[in-house]
Amino acid sequence: MEANQELAGKVVVVTGAGRGIGKQIAIGAGLRGAKVALVEVIEENLEATTKEIAAMGINIKGYLTDLSKESDVVNNFAKIEKDFGQIDCLVNNAMIHDSQDLISTSLEVWNRSLAVTLTGSFLTIRASLPGMIKRKKGCIINIGTVNAKTMIGSDAYSVAKAGLHALTRTVAVRYGPDGVRCTTVVPGTIATDAWQERVDRNPQIFEKLKSWYPLGRVGTPIDVTEAVLFLLSDKAQWISGSEFVVDGGLLAGLAPMYKMVEGSD
Repeated sequence: MEANQELAGKVVVVTGAGRGIGKQIAIGAGLRGAKVALVEVIEENLEATTKEIAAMGINIKGYLTDLSKESDVVNNFAKIEKDFGQIDCLVNNAMIHDSQDLISTSLEVWNRSLAVTLTGSFLTIRASLPGMIKRKKGCIINIGTVNAKTMIGSDAYSVAKAGLHALTRTVAVRYGPDGVRCTTVVPGTIATDAWQERVDRNPQIFEKLKSWYPLGRVGTPIDVTEAVLFLLSDKAQWISGSEFVVDGGLLAGLAPMYKMVEGSD
């Protein structure tokens, strides 16, 4: 990834930063000059990623946090502000993903998905807003999903993410006058560790999904990261409340269907 000073002087907090998209966003922000706070619930992932990124010369600290626990969020975000002086940018990336259909979803799984993906984001935003409002400047990015825009399974996850999309609009409108921007980045299928269980069941899953994407491939964490870094930067200072879709064309139309409909397949 490109290294520059586009985010120099900014403190960027990334949740779910121990692996995958969150880790790549943390690296990208650091390479562009930001000080980075990693928020992660899996201790071994947090330690390994913090050590790896620090070795790149990036100013970084890790915070072991269960986003479903209000006290964890309140206490650790206070620590982040104490350690770094402020929170300029927040990226809500953490989520719980379960691929069960609705009737097979237990109440425990449903509640846990909402608690981490949606309520956890509410808690991190609530903890970050006072400082942003005081400084009359801040940027919040919520990582949504195409699942929130069209039904493609993973029911509890999709509902929780749809709530996150709505939360973006709430923050953008209510706190825009205070200088706070809030945007949803909407990825399609991104090949990360989160897919490992499904890859184990079906090693050809990404190959089979390719036909649904007009650009002919599934995404990578860097695809999402580049969009996030742009939105974090001052280049995007008049972008707020919107959905920034990074999906290889998926939501534009049903790629495997149109050729059959027009008889060209």
